[in-house]
Amino acid sequence: MPNNIDKVFNSDTPTLLLVSEVYGREKAIKWIEVHINSIDLYTQVKNDLNEGARNEMANLILSHYGFLKLPEFMLFVARFKLGIYGRFYGSFDPLVLCEALKKFRIDRNEELERMRIQNAQRETEERAVQIPEGYTSWTWYQELKKRAEAGDLEAIESLKPPKK
Repeated sequence: MPNNIDKVFNSDTPTLLLVSEVYGREKAIKWIEVHINSIDLYTQVKNDLNEGARNEMANLILSHYGFLKLPEFMLFVARFKLGIYGRFYGSFDPLVLCEALKKFRIDRNEELERMRIQNAQRETEERAVQIPEGYTSWTWYQELKKRAEAGDLEAIESLKPPKK
């Protein structure tokens, strides 16, 4: 999954908040706790996060990052384990994890914006009109305008500005 960023961000999977709404807050909290625990076990620090602190952290994550899709949160966990967003020294530090989530959110927003721009460029390229032989760009535009005024749906669509 971490290798396919487009799939992570474009998947039709639920957000943490939607899981909470559909299956109940406790199920969503447990799902988050499992992932927090996987970080804890992976880092093998001396002082683990106790159950109460893990539960409180999961609640805070759900409250502040409920907009994240499940694969996005899993990507965060994978990147944290890879050391991209920091590390623990001696004991599990919830503040380090929260700081890492803030950094991930910034990265996520940048990646979503990059993907939005790429998609817009792709749409623009797909919509680029091939000018038929015998027309200039101006004469073809005039022809499309005439066809659109006559109700030609394809011409109307061709004249629409690209979506932003």
